[in-house]
Amino acid sequence: MSSQGEQISKIWNAVKEELKRNNSQDINFYNSIIVPTALYSLENGEAMVATDTMVAKRVLSASVKWKEEIENALKRVTQTSYRVNFVSQEELKKKRIESEKSGENKDRKYFQNSFLKPEYTFDNFVVGNSNREASQAALFVAAHQGQLNPLFIYSKSGLGKTHLLHAIGNYVRNANPQMHVLYITSSDFIEEFVGFVLGNHEEGELMNFFRGVDYLLIDDVQFLAGKEATCQMFFNVFNIMVGQGKQIVITADRAPQELKGLEDRLVSRFSQGLSVSIDPPEKKTLIEILKAKIKGVGYDASLFDEDALEYIASHNSQNVRVLEGALNRILFFNIRPKDTDRITLDLVKEAFEKDSKHKRKPGELTPDVIVHEVASYYNLTDQQLLSRIRTSQIALARAIAMYLTRKLLSLSYGQIGKAFGGKDHSTVMTACTKIENLAKSDELTRSALAKLEKNLKE
Repeated sequence: MSSQGEQISKIWNAVKEELKRNNSQDINFYNSIIVPTALYSLENGEAMVATDTMVAKRVLSASVKWKEEIENALKRVTQTSYRVNFVSQEELKKKRIESEKSGENKDRKYFQNSFLKPEYTFDNFVVGNSNREASQAALFVAAHQGQLNPLFIYSKSGLGKTHLLHAIGNYVRNANPQMHVLYITSSDFIEEFVGFVLGNHEEGELMNFFRGVDYLLIDDVQFLAGKEATCQMFFNVFNIMVGQGKQIVITADRAPQELKGLEDRLVSRFSQGLSVSIDPPEKKTLIEILKAKIKGVGYDASLFDEDALEYIASHNSQNVRVLEGALNRILFFNIRPKDTDRITLDLVKEAFEKDSKHKRKPGELTPDVIVHEVASYYNLTDQQLLSRIRTSQIALARAIAMYLTRKLLSLSYGQIGKAFGGKDHSTVMTACTKIENLAKSDELTRSALAKLEKNLKE
């Protein structure tokens, strides 16, 4: 089943191919400004194009040439004339939050910052031997509410659990828009429970909210461990939803019986449905995932030589996030120093060789090393992290790198600012304070900091 969002995505990929073919002399502009764009909507004679930054929005809005190029390419692909306007992803996020609060979904009192990601679907989830059972089970519960309850998907980080949760949600919403689908992380649940404890809302109100949820998709449930009162609340939510025939899908980094710090009765509930694991993908599946990622960023996978694809997959097989990070670095290397018609094995090796220069000698720790480690963890290039781009993921990674530089190297705010491309004293101090506060309240941030510190101290 192909959703409207997937059709729009296909249209925009075709438009970008048209733009690339007709603007080979402006390939650097295309790669840096056009490739990160997405088609947000196509209706009433208007095409709304989302840019990754406010700068890109301003550049495209001010360029008569590129606006005309986009409108002409869109007309050739769709055989329909559209007027093109631009909006940044940051503006869209604010708009979504505001509409959730006051318009489209007035009963959404809780979890107002939790949304499904439309780009994660069953159609673009690459299936192989390592994840076939999980994919089949996810598709079954998406089409058969409450008949397999709960579905518990477990694996190490970066193997596709979150993708499947969003795919379930998008499938259900496409098939039945009236269904109330809620995707949250365990940290989201903890945050709402803290609100209940502080008296911001009544327990009955929160429980009534969950009675209206048809599909509850909760990510990284292992972070509920050790939080007895929160687990009691989740136990009650679980029983209510299952008793009403609603669907619950849970992910974790280990099997239910291996979860520590959770009550036996909750673990027993997790085990009563179906538990399926996702294993690290074999090389064949990795290569197919790599091709899908290449297509997802607007490139033609056929431009990559087969031995280059095999090399990338073989040297980045830990998980999909590592694979995606390697692809980002290769594409960045290919775009900036030299433009080429094909990405060959030699080019890939050269990119990895350049990347390896950032690796430290034993015992050596510098701001550059910290930047590289954090950038790799978040699937970014060092240049992206050090840039002035303020998208949420890059801004968070940049702040974490500043915080770790302060903590591990004991540099002054001024010295850190200089190492991060000339940031001022107050910017660094604000970033460090933000991460320090997040580490106290957010389990995911705390976990990321612990992993990064461990890697940097090895």
